[in-house]
Amino acid sequence: MPFAVDLHTHTRFGSNCSHMEPLELARRAREVGLDAVCITEHNAPWEEDALQALGAEADILVFGGAEVSTELGDVLVFGVDNSLLPGRPIDDLRRLVDDAGGIMIAAHPFRWYSLPWAVRDVDVAIRQPILQKVDAAEAFNGLSLQTEAQFACRVLEKLHLRGVGGSVAHVPHSVGRCLTEFERPITTVRQLVAELRAGRFRAVYPVMDLVL
Repeated sequence: MPFAVDLHTHTRFGSNCSHMEPLELARRAREVGLDAVCITEHNAPWEEDALQALGAEADILVFGGAEVSTELGDVLVFGVDNSLLPGRPIDDLRRLVDDAGGIMIAAHPFRWYSLPWAVRDVDVAIRQPILQKVDAAEAFNGLSLQTEAQFACRVLEKLHLRGVGGSVAHVPHSVGRCLTEFERPITTVRQLVAELRAGRFRAVYPVMDLVL
């Protein structure tokens, strides 16, 4: 059985754009059948003890990451326990993540407001600078239009860059709308990073019947 994880969510605890309490998120993730959920607040990593306590209360694995703002766009970072993540040029962030043994994923790089011309030109999109700096990219997110998701698949396949799925949930009903299925069970963030690096996963957008 695949191991289902929502890699991209936000709560009121660390993202002022979210309307979701952390416990609401964790309980909803379990309710929709996820095996784990990642909290990726904007520029504000959670403490590991708090993540474990939340997971224990909701009876689901909760992993921590961060959505870090850069001059090239937002990046999901996993495997870095460092409060110095925000406010860095992307090349500095890349070095910091590499030194920590973490991983970087471009967050929603194919949204219409991020890449409005891309739906017309794959060859232009593959030269998007952020895609040259990351280990993977978010192919599917809960706000993806079908045309954006299909275009993301074409771009990432041409780049030979792996795609992931995450809901970008800010409210409970969005949790799990897009997800990443791993081939092996995962119990820690380090294992999550290892499985992402090994490519043992696929991105899934259930409501649109899309898989990458």
